Amino acid sequence: MTLMRSALPELPEDPTPEQIGAWVELAELCQTPDFRTAVRRMAEEQAEEPSQQDVSGLHDGLNQAMRERIDEAVSAGILPASAETAPLADSLGGLYGHAFECAGDGDLRRWLLARLQMTVDPHAKRYWQLLATINGWPASPTLAPVYTWFTTVLCRASTAAAMS
Repeated sequence: MTLMRSALPELPEDPTPEQIGAWVELAELCQTPDFRTAVRRMAEEQAEEPSQQDVSGLHDGLNQAMRERIDEAVSAGILPASAETAPLADSLGGLYGHAFECAGDGDLRRWLLARLQMTVDPHAKRYWQLLATINGWPASPTLAPVYTWFTTVLCRASTAAAMS
């Protein structure tokens, strides 16, 4: 919950037209049940995170590692449904397991899949975009393609594990 609590919209005293527009859109989105459900799910997930580490830095580090390793795989022409991705799935899964103190947990892949799928939710994505605009933060590159690629890898690895 630390990340959600530290990332609140703060409209400046002299907002730009873009910040006002983002504020209004955020207020409108807060009225929709799907948006509220997505944001509540993000907050609940963060409240249950087992790690006591600095959550913001933790997420940044994991995202960077994931982006770098998946970019390397994509550059090498490795498709997410390929058997060649098994070591990558194990490696990145291990990073998440270690960071969230659940390494060796039999449900790690299921937990990670749920987490990644929540992250690519369009409502969650839009929330973070609006928050960045309102707060005057630099726009961060979307991780949706990286998460989607990794989700495919994890699904393939889970299916292969279930069949063996």
